[in-house]
Amino acid sequence: MGWRLPTAVAVGMALFAACVPPAFDPPWSPRCPTVEACPLARVARSSGVSVGLFPQDFGAESQAVIAREANLIVNHGFSWSVIEPERGQWNFGPADAVDEFARRTGLREYGFHFAWDNDLIDDFPAWVGAIDDADELRSVIRERARVIFERYPRLRGIDVINEPIETFGSSLYANHFLRVLGPDYVAQLFAIVEAEAPRSTRLFVNEAFIEYNAAKADALVALVADLLDSGARVDAVGLQTHLLLGEPDWTLFRRTMDRLAALGVHVMVTEVDVPVAKTVADRFALQAQRYRRVVETCLAVPACDTVNVWGVDDAHTWLDSLFGPGTDPLLFDRWLRPKASYFAVRDAFLVGRPAVGAPGPR
Repeated sequence: MGWRLPTAVAVGMALFAACVPPAFDPPWSPRCPTVEACPLARVARSSGVSVGLFPQDFGAESQAVIAREANLIVNHGFSWSVIEPERGQWNFGPADAVDEFARRTGLREYGFHFAWDNDLIDDFPAWVGAIDDADELRSVIRERARVIFERYPRLRGIDVINEPIETFGSSLYANHFLRVLGPDYVAQLFAIVEAEAPRSTRLFVNEAFIEYNAAKADALVALVADLLDSGARVDAVGLQTHLLLGEPDWTLFRRTMDRLAALGVHVMVTEVDVPVAKTVADRFALQAQRYRRVVETCLAVPACDTVNVWGVDDAHTWLDSLFGPGTDPLLFDRWLRPKASYFAVRDAFLVGRPAVGAPGPR
């Protein structure tokens, strides 16, 4: 989400940085004697999986890690409140910066988010919320799609609707789109975006917390099935996989991937991060175990072809703005050194997909 920490917190973190802890001692193998020898995207390639690191900080050091480790990048400059904060006033700077970096480094680029309105966290501008006429709202949505795809035709994918289901429920979220456009608003969004997007751009739904909530997982699968039955072009479903609530239901996670795959869509892990409370003994070992399980589950489902981590290093994570500093949910520490979680992800990719007929993690 790219939020910056308050100044006081940033100062505290700078003071804390004066006492740098010892680096994690990585596992050594003749196949991967150094980190540079086995970047994540390279070891994932044989399984047909794309790997991304979302740049919550877009400084030179983060860019270097992304260019080394990833082959896709999420461009959050498409957030509506960023790119069009006032009607007709376009701010392309943030999106252009990531787009140029993606072009220069050959990264696949995914736009986040096309439509998102949620009371807890969203990127919904007030001026759009003031539109209560359905035809007018459809018109501004259509203009948004037209401008995006005219300027960024090489996008490999776009999150058409983010978090359409209640955060901790199983009904469609009662957001502005539903209130003005009606209960079929998701299908309307897909139709508008499909009309403007190149066929090569993957259109997907993105949802959170299904790995904790069976009813919500059922609702997501039903929504995608209904969209496909209506003729909507839904190419993929993104499972955010913010593991904020402790140990997820791994069986539910795998079963949801299988059910989505059975509908004929790709499955993506779009925003994974894994905070573990400081009070937990061996917290980083537990974190590594959960990261490994996420990747292993994806690899066990042939339709799962994307793993995107929601940040690069622990000094720049949206979770600190919610819970305070020290959530440490990512693959690299605040000094951009790979953690145990990095090597767990790398080693899962080195193992690759299970043989046909072999049981995957459940």
